[in-house]
Amino acid sequence: MGMLDKLEMPRKMCPVIFLLDTSGSMIGAPIGAVNSAIENVLPELMSMNDSNPDNEIKVAIMSFSFGADWIVGGSELLSPEDVQNSWNDLNASGPTSMGEAFRALNEKLSVSHGFMKHASGSVAPVLFLLSDGEPTDDYQSGLQKLKGNNWYKIAVRVAVGYGDSNDDVLRDFTGNAETVMHTNDPKELKNMIKFIAVTSSKVASQGSSVDNTGTTNPDDNTQKTAEALQNQGGALAAADEEW
Repeated sequence: MGMLDKLEMPRKMCPVIFLLDTSGSMIGAPIGAVNSAIENVLPELMSMNDSNPDNEIKVAIMSFSFGADWIVGGSELLSPEDVQNSWNDLNASGPTSMGEAFRALNEKLSVSHGFMKHASGSVAPVLFLLSDGEPTDDYQSGLQKLKGNNWYKIAVRVAVGYGDSNDDVLRDFTGNAETVMHTNDPKELKNMIKFIAVTSSKVASQGSSVDNTGTTNPDDNTQKTAEALQNQGGALAAADEEW
């Protein structure tokens, strides 16, 4: 066996980044559903990593209320196993600082100093946004800054609205109405988070390597996810029936 036969090609990174609203209106059953959903989605992401020799999912989780706080992956993206081993339930309080969340995400979507510096390259990141209310800060300036980021442009962008969420804002974030779902039921919220997170991660992890120019991959990854969500809608309905 030659030396080249012994070498394993490094897997490309598939970033899955959660932006979770932990404002005061999420107190009680809603934040409980979010915590349960994250705990349930991590084994799914671990299983996807086990079955994909080319790409490896890495995770970051931001909560936003009074400001934006990277509760997982503040310095670098983590494996789902590492997240599972260190996970602590989220608490809810405060306002909805969504603009601050967008600005913090923009900072991390950087090759020079953020999440996207990775020796073996990356596929399109997954950006998952959850909110149950109206932004209480200047979200528009934060979102406009984010929209200029080339990693954002090629990302899989999905969102879940709960309760009194402003779904127009969520659709502005994703750029595609079909990748925004809404529920008023905390039990359905748990299933919805898992369903969308797993589906969007599958779409991204099956993609080819991209860079941050926004031109390498001509495919619309968010549209691909919209089609996948529509095709697999029965899976979400079946999960709801289990409750």
